[in-house]
Amino acid sequence: MASSNDFPINSNNVNTKKWRVFLFPFFARGHLIPMTDFANLLSTSHPDIEPTMVVTPGNTKFITSSLGKSNSSTQQPVQILTYPFPSIGLKPGVETVGVGKSAESSAIDGAFHMARPGQEQVIQHYKPDAVIADMKFPWIAAIAAELRIPCLFFTCSGSFPILLYRCLSRMRPNAGLHDHVTVLGLPGPEIRMPVLELPPFVLAEEDNYAQYVECMMKTLADVFGVVVNTFRGLELKYCEELENTVARRAYFVGPVSVSCAMDEHSILDRGGEGETGCLRWLDNKEERSVVLVSFGSQSYFRSMQLHELAMGLEESGQNFLWVVRGVDQPEEWMPEGWEERIGNRGLVIRGWAPQVAILAHAAIGAFVTHCGWNSILEGTAAGLPMLTWPLAHDQFINEKLLVDVVGCAARLWEGGKRSTTDMKSELVPRTVIAQAVSRFMEPKGEYSSVHCKARELGVVARSALAKGGSSASDLSRLISDLINAMQSKTCQ
Repeated sequence: MASSNDFPINSNNVNTKKWRVFLFPFFARGHLIPMTDFANLLSTSHPDIEPTMVVTPGNTKFITSSLGKSNSSTQQPVQILTYPFPSIGLKPGVETVGVGKSAESSAIDGAFHMARPGQEQVIQHYKPDAVIADMKFPWIAAIAAELRIPCLFFTCSGSFPILLYRCLSRMRPNAGLHDHVTVLGLPGPEIRMPVLELPPFVLAEEDNYAQYVECMMKTLADVFGVVVNTFRGLELKYCEELENTVARRAYFVGPVSVSCAMDEHSILDRGGEGETGCLRWLDNKEERSVVLVSFGSQSYFRSMQLHELAMGLEESGQNFLWVVRGVDQPEEWMPEGWEERIGNRGLVIRGWAPQVAILAHAAIGAFVTHCGWNSILEGTAAGLPMLTWPLAHDQFINEKLLVDVVGCAARLWEGGKRSTTDMKSELVPRTVIAQAVSRFMEPKGEYSSVHCKARELGVVARSALAKGGSSASDLSRLISDLINAMQSKTCQ
């Protein structure tokens, strides 16, 4: 059982006989869940490692629901410590990006720098043997260095997007002067992207955030090492580039979502209490006959686009399971009589869904995704071909890797203007959606090579997690390096 305590707690509650590793995730589900999976992985991999998740009180529920159970007598339970969430005028308990209303999420995302005092107090009070911090919190490295505690970064992005950030932060393209940019300094094929599809913080116009990204990249090179939720078989050249030119040490340990020994109940509840009736619905569908449509916990669509998506799914003639955000999505988007016409061919889930369990179901044949990194890894591990519809952040960059480099995905829409800023994106029409989904679900059609590559990559992903696989080996190397550093009290 995991234990949760309000800060400060009696330090006797933390087992001082073990190597205490404190993990600091950013307060968004897409960061909280993979880092909890990784803490589980540490806990089950070495009897002397005692991971502790350090979060704000309102985020403990996502940790406890994601903690797996193990029958191993050697497993140390993952503990939880809390520090106060910054006071920014929100209701008590509203502390997670992508859970409440969009305005609340924006306020939370903008207040991340205010978390430093609470994090610093925890580290100085408990003096853990090591810390693993989300890359969003680069200042934790300086706090740890003062106490001669080794600090690693944990990144919820892959090697490819990290390297692109590094290159683009040096190039600083100007949206007013350039339509496209060719990214310089990367291994592999030439990467050329529309400027509108780049995260705003890499552009010349965004000076303040660009300075923060530069600070984050510099700190990445200075810390003990970086833990990346990816596997070498997905992006080998970029993993090698990251460990050879950017980080002191790099450990590629993913996909962490499927690497933990969790029981069925834990997988279903991972990240929150999700809808489980969808699995019973899938049980009545033929193998690989359903397309999953899901855009993550932080994505927002205009009502007009939701309407077009609904009509496109109807006109595709395919079975579908569609996950729609439960907040900020008014029901007027739903076409009149749509649910009656769809009948049992489609299922709509409002709010959180057990995506890992859904993707692993035999009835799922393809995945329409926003290209969030966690979704990419979960789809890849399931061996599913992906139809890409990026919306914001690093998602267009991730799409570039999947479609143009790896070949396990295809763009849903090749035409039209797309942008990381919603108001600059064109509406994707229903006819495009219907045709793309219908054609993509044909395993022997024009996308047969994509289906084949996805199946191959699924085998590679699962092999990486097996004994002797690349991710399993990197995890062993990480634990060995970290224990040596903790024993010698060196932070480099």
